Parts: sequence; structure tokens; C-alpha cells
Amino acid sequence: MTPVYPDPLMKEDVPLPPGEQISPVPADRHLWQITPIRDIMWLGGILFCLWFGYHLRGVFTPVIVALLLAYLFSPLIKRAEDRWHIPRPVTISGLLFVSAVVILGLITWLGPLLAEQVQSFAERVPSYLQSIAQRYHVRLGDFSEHLSGLATSLRDDPLSILQPVFSGTGQAFGILGTVIGTTTDVVLAFILIPIYFFFFAWHFDGALDQIKRYIPTTYRSRARHIVRRMDDAVSGFFRGRLAIALGSAVLYSLAWAFTGIRYWFLLGLITGILTIIPYASLIGWPLAIALKYLDVLSSNAGGFDLMTIVIWPSLAYLLVQFIESWLLTPWIQSQSMDMNAVTVLIVVFVGGALGGFYGLVLAIPIAACLKILAQELLLPQLARTAVLSEPLDEPRRGR
Repeated sequence: MTPVYPDPLMKEDVPLPPGEQISPVPADRHLWQITPIRDIMWLGGILFCLWFGYHLRGVFTPVIVALLLAYLFSPLIKRAEDRWHIPRPVTISGLLFVSAVVILGLITWLGPLLAEQVQSFAERVPSYLQSIAQRYHVRLGDFSEHLSGLATSLRDDPLSILQPVFSGTGQAFGILGTVIGTTTDVVLAFILIPIYFFFFAWHFDGALDQIKRYIPTTYRSRARHIVRRMDDAVSGFFRGRLAIALGSAVLYSLAWAFTGIRYWFLLGLITGILTIIPYASLIGWPLAIALKYLDVLSSNAGGFDLMTIVIWPSLAYLLVQFIESWLLTPWIQSQSMDMNAVTVLIVVFVGGALGGFYGLVLAIPIAACLKILAQELLLPQLARTAVLSEPLDEPRRGR
């Protein structure tokens, strides 16, 4: 077939002379239509959003928490709507009501116990320091007496701690502003999170349908497969870790109460919450031994008893770790992050260094999503590039 080229002065194509080729005419293109520049712009936009959200985390934290809760409860709300024809606002309102009742019940039931243990620990800190000073011949000076007086003042009159602060007007206003600001943030968070959760959960599926409309038809099946893998990883992590943290908190509290640790509920609650972050619950082990040792040392119960101070708290911790690793995690969190222990540690340390507590919590699911994107998009492209760049074998010379 003879090549042709369009002639703007004629209504039909003119045959191209032999030996000539059509030179491509440069088209007017915007910068965002060039693939490398568009990818850089997307990456820069994502980094800017992360930076902007981190610096305004006080404002966006209730939004993120509410959006995460809406995401976690979306399957339950959708199932109630599809199977029992319950409207989404009714299901969401029921979830909020049940959550409020459970939280108030826990505060009423366990709040006094937690407050009593915190107050008892604050009162015993001076005696702990004095026992350590006597045992290891350390001079504390007047520090122990001041700390003991402070603990007594806090127990008898909690507002007395503010009297020295208000002796200086500038310092008083600075601390008062910090206290008021922190209290306001906490109160607003407790008010705004249920409101945000209600509207996010109500329109969650509708927002997903709107996003699907902007995905090209040729890529929808591939995008659906990638999003399904990411959803399994992220939802499995958060739902599983929250359930495991709750069960671990109960088990740690019971185990350390059985071993005779005075602050068993406080320590069990802290260790259970730290279970959300992989390997962070390890902190509870030396804390349990240290608290037991301080309690024995301050009570003048005798010398160092290895069984009482080290063996029993260690056995309690290892027993709960065994139950968590071999029973709770396989039963509740069946979805694995597909990452080995070294990778998890590196990811957690990097997330904590970059984002603090938020980085520690979000590091694992973000790393899992990035790994899925690399497996689905980046690695196949690199493999194709490597195959195409290989030189062809030279033709064998005839004999």
C-alpha cells in the first residue's frame, strides 16, 4: 500500500513520494500530559498532602480517626443494609449508642480502679526512691522530701500544685493556655469524631462509587484487584490488632494480678495498648519486673527473691505472649502482612522517626500497601524492561 499524507488544500490524500517518510508534527501538549512530569507531580502532591496533614494533625486527627472507623465498620453497615434492609443512618446510630454505653460502663466500672492505682503509684514513688537510695547508697538530698510533699499535696488538695505556678503571671498564663488548649482539643475530638463518623459512614459506599467513575474502563479490573489486596491487608491489620490489643490487655492484667504486681491493671492496660504496635508490648516485661522489685524493696520483705521478682512476672508475660502469638493472632488476624520480622522492625523504626506515634501505628499498613503496589505495578514493568533490554543472540555462522 502506497503511503499517503493529508494535503490541506485538497479534499483527498496525496500519495507520498517513494523514499520519503512523514515527519511527525509536534502537538501542543501541557506539562501534565507528559508521563514523567505527571508522575513527579503526583508524587509531589502526595508528599505535600502528607506534610500538610502532619503539621495540622491537631485539626485532621478527628477526621482521620472518624474516616478509619467508617472504613472498619463499613462491611457491617453494608451487610445490615443488604441483608436486613436496615437504613444506614439507623445502623450507624445504633453503633454510636452501643459504643457510648460500653465506654461509659467501662469508665464507671474500671475508672475508679485505674485512678486508685495511678494515685497509689504517685504516693509510693518517694518511698521507692528512698529504698533505692538506701539499698545502693545513693544520696538524693532534699529531692525525696520535696517529692513526698508534692505527692501528699496532690492527694489532699490537687489544686495546690498550681499555686507556685500562678506566682508568676507570664508563666501562669503560658501553662494555663497550654492546659486549656489541650483540654479543648480532647473535648472537641470526643465531640467531632462521632459526628464525622456518622456522615463518613453514611456516604462511604457512595463516595467509593464516585471514585470508581473516574477510573478508565480498561484499568478497572486491574485497579479492583489491587484495591482488594490493599483492603484485605489494611482492614485485616487494624481490625485484628484492635481485637488482639483488647484481649491482650485483659490477659496481661489477669496474669500480673495473679503474680502479685500491685499495679496490675494499669500495667496490663498499657501493655495491651502497646500491642497495636508490633513488638512494642515487650516494654511491659521489664516494667513488670521493675515494679515488683520496687514493691518488694520498699516493703522490707527481705533480700532479692529471684522467683518472686523475675521468674513469676516473666512466666506471666511469656504465657500471654504464647496465647497472643499462637491463638489470638491466627484466629483473629488471619491476614498476614507478608513481611518478615526484620522488615517489620525497620518499618516501625522508620515510621516512628518520621511520624512519631502516628508513624508507629500507620507504618505497617502503609508499607503493606506500598509493597502491593510495587508487586502489581513496578516489578512487572522492571521485568519487561529487563527482558527488552537484553541483547539478541548473534546468528550462528555457517560452517
